Amino acid sequence: MMAMVSMNPDGTGNDDVPWPVRMGAQALYRSNQIPMIDQVVLVPDTDTFLDEMAYWSPAGQWPVLIEDDHFAPMFIRRFKPSKVYRRVAVEKPVKSVMERCELVLKRGWGATPEETLQQAMARMELTPIGLVLTSENAKSWPAALALAVGRGQELKMLEGSFGGGGTILSASKSQLLTELVRKRCEETGLDWNTLGDDLDAITICRNLPSRARMDLPPGTRVQASGDKGKDEPLAITDLLGRMPDGRRYAIVGWINGDHIESTYIAMCSLFLKQETAWLCNGYPNEGQWGQYGFDEAEKTLIDAGFACTVTNNASVRTLRTIASGGINEDLILMNSKGNRDFFDLGNSRGTPNDIPVLNSPAALQMVHSWSLQDPSNNQTVGGRWLNHGVYAYIGSSHEPMLGAFVPPAELTRRLSMLVPFLVAGRWWDGQGPFSKTWRINTIGDPLMTIGPPGLDKRKRLVPGEGASKRAIDLKVAAEQIMRTMTQSPNAEELTQALTALDLLGEDELARQLWIFGKQNDITSQSSASIMLGPLFRLRDTKAFVETWPAVGSTNQLDRDMLWQLLGPRLADSSDDDVILLLESEVKGKTPSSYIEILAPQLARRFGTARVMALIRKAESRIRGGQEKKRLENLYRQFSTGR
Repeated sequence: MMAMVSMNPDGTGNDDVPWPVRMGAQALYRSNQIPMIDQVVLVPDTDTFLDEMAYWSPAGQWPVLIEDDHFAPMFIRRFKPSKVYRRVAVEKPVKSVMERCELVLKRGWGATPEETLQQAMARMELTPIGLVLTSENAKSWPAALALAVGRGQELKMLEGSFGGGGTILSASKSQLLTELVRKRCEETGLDWNTLGDDLDAITICRNLPSRARMDLPPGTRVQASGDKGKDEPLAITDLLGRMPDGRRYAIVGWINGDHIESTYIAMCSLFLKQETAWLCNGYPNEGQWGQYGFDEAEKTLIDAGFACTVTNNASVRTLRTIASGGINEDLILMNSKGNRDFFDLGNSRGTPNDIPVLNSPAALQMVHSWSLQDPSNNQTVGGRWLNHGVYAYIGSSHEPMLGAFVPPAELTRRLSMLVPFLVAGRWWDGQGPFSKTWRINTIGDPLMTIGPPGLDKRKRLVPGEGASKRAIDLKVAAEQIMRTMTQSPNAEELTQALTALDLLGEDELARQLWIFGKQNDITSQSSASIMLGPLFRLRDTKAFVETWPAVGSTNQLDRDMLWQLLGPRLADSSDDDVILLLESEVKGKTPSSYIEILAPQLARRFGTARVMALIRKAESRIRGGQEKKRLENLYRQFSTGR
């Protein structure tokens, strides 16, 4: 199969190649034809993002990120560019966002002012390979522009009020949305209504609910035991991309973050090369569960050139140990049981607080019920993965039943044949009952491949003078600040230098500068906040604990780093300050996981009454559900001494 693709570079003109393989081959070939400039440009806002994107062309593309303290550093650590540039804000242009997006898209493919995108691409004997839909009011429109320019796709508006968050789209609005998407496909003038034609990929970059109701014709949705038909919700990305008779005409990916997160998702999809994988199996090796084991998947990935780590018979305890200091793999496959706010590995239960912190961007298939019921909520399993940096996600929005997921052996076989990641995670038409409309959602870029690393042959060119004329070299700026600080240390410059070092991925240098700052009494809340990430990744527990009180206001990611770094080491610690610190950080909607970690040591040092009081305090903030029951079980366990 791979020989057929390699003989025909763009994956076209060979009807013997299945459409999913041809789809991935086209995307990878096109990517390989456009050189990648070995630089990252950081911008402060969306206007400057648009201005920088206007420099992309068929002669070269490079990552452009809206600067923040989480997603941008994570991307840069993995991409490892030779240069990182930072731009200052441009003046706000007169033209609207979408007018500028259209101009940038055409310019990115060398169009003259009179040409359309398709006319410009036709001169290169190319056609658009997908459609990207967004709204001018959508926070994720930067991702739409990046994916349209980066892959050569049509870009159109998808306006309308469809809700979002944890809501369920009504049947009438679902009908309207599906018709609007088909209408936008027609407007491209491309062949679109059959898989294997011009347009097989649709990316929707805007706010939507993850679930929708719709009154579908008989036989076009999965018939499951206990399913109530039209009243039961379906996954939004599985409902879209289908004809009225249920036949699929395109694979749909969905990006629903803010400006910063959505841009990060797009840049990961366009520029990162995946080379490592972590396979974590919480299922028993028997019956239907055994079909989702990783033996065959591991072999396929290794044969394809991936470095693989496999965790079989996983438990939450082993997960906590593995995650201490962060996860670095590019691809994660995880099997677990549970719901939107908990997951079971073997006989142990974790909460969103146990979702590993990621040091590098990752693509994820999570075989688990309900994880993507509300991906915008970081108190859910799926929401926490996305908050931690997952940029492509195959997961369920409702109870799908195990067979709805493509098993790891088949998923990795498809990936090795260049089937795009999100496409590989779906059953295709005619592949059994779960190929009908159902409950698997696909988040991210549907054209992003995770094939054999050796097939990613994109040229990486040394940066020219272009970016240096409109931006500052971040490394040079950091070096200048540090030289100045040796003569005149001050808190503001310490924060500036640490910010730059964090962005550049210089964790050890940041630690040394932090020590210098403490010695000269110039640390602040701002500089302390920056240091949590580097100290976590360096697994420097002592410095992390010392730094924590200086941060002041912390967020969920900070708290995840705290518990995941200190929790697995707690049994070996004799430091009461660590125990008291963790006791003060039992917060949030799922505190049971924190108490489970802390309680044995808290009881040993301060007595079981202290643990029982902590549980009662946590219970007072929880209304009901599984979390309430789990806290009650913990209380009974410590009140009876068992």
